[in-house]
Amino acid sequence: MGSSPFTPPDLADLVARRTRWGPGGRRQRPFRFLLDSRIFRLLCDPRQAAALDNFRASLERLRLAPEGGLPDLEMTPLAVLDVLGIEPPRVPAPPVYPKSMASLKAAEVGSVLMQLIREEFEKAPELELTSLQRRVEELRAATDPAAHDLFDLCLTRFVSQDKRTDEILKQLNFDVLFRLRFPEEYRERMSHLFDVFLLDNKTQISGLTKVRLLKMYWDKALERILKKNPKARGEILAVDQELRPRTFKDFLGWEVIHYAVLGYARKVVHPVVAFAPEPEDRLRARCRGHKSALRAFLDEISPVAGEFRSRMEAWRPGWLVPCRVDGMLEAPVSTGEIPVWAGPPFWPAPS
Repeated sequence: MGSSPFTPPDLADLVARRTRWGPGGRRQRPFRFLLDSRIFRLLCDPRQAAALDNFRASLERLRLAPEGGLPDLEMTPLAVLDVLGIEPPRVPAPPVYPKSMASLKAAEVGSVLMQLIREEFEKAPELELTSLQRRVEELRAATDPAAHDLFDLCLTRFVSQDKRTDEILKQLNFDVLFRLRFPEEYRERMSHLFDVFLLDNKTQISGLTKVRLLKMYWDKALERILKKNPKARGEILAVDQELRPRTFKDFLGWEVIHYAVLGYARKVVHPVVAFAPEPEDRLRARCRGHKSALRAFLDEISPVAGEFRSRMEAWRPGWLVPCRVDGMLEAPVSTGEIPVWAGPPFWPAPS
């Protein structure tokens, strides 16, 4: 059923030497700190000042930050949208697929559709950078000054960078593309294209969208997993319920799980320390479900998996840190230690 592929290093020791220097004296981050949007709301709520105090005290206790300080916290682009209260606009599916598209390769079909989707999103004034900045200013004015350092790390910094709007649009575009119902003659080739994207470390497709894809592989593998693990039937079915998100926000709750399992891909793949509002047992169950769905995906593409080995070797397991409703943090959970229900681990020990 899989065992721990490596003994994880002590997280506190890693944080204590969190600054690395690369070639040319350039600062490198050994990992990223991701904050779930639900925790951000809790900590910035003026009525929950004690929660922020507890959060800071817990960070110090776990040696994740100096007394009263914060690590370099951030949120994903779609989590930022959620905190700003912006619902992704609905984009209508193409009513017809022109005959001229029938002979195109899957990537070309995707490119055409992505352009059409983007044009729809660009009509939404709420997604313009000036609108995002104005909304951030409004929220900051209503936030307790004691939380301004946290607020600025996660929101003010985000909207101060011009390319962030483009990143949001790309992630929304891909999420719509992956949910389109394609005519039968397109389905197989588009499915293969999406599988490649699931292994991609450069396109910056959101964790939310990748979890949508993984859920399909979990559904296909569920009966096989149950047969191989009859004594764990109750636990597996409980995880099955966890892996049945219905709304955009339900899927958003899986983003930090995804990144804590595989890492946060930008120029390189950074291991992630993710702060999530679920208790330890639920986070472990979600993590195990995610890893088992990923294992099922890798098993299905095994004939061509060798082509993508370098991408998989770039994945980096990290940690999930449970955060209680009072802001107190519990012991970090190493995602690399959590086994899958069927099959071997899918990464080598990091060097």
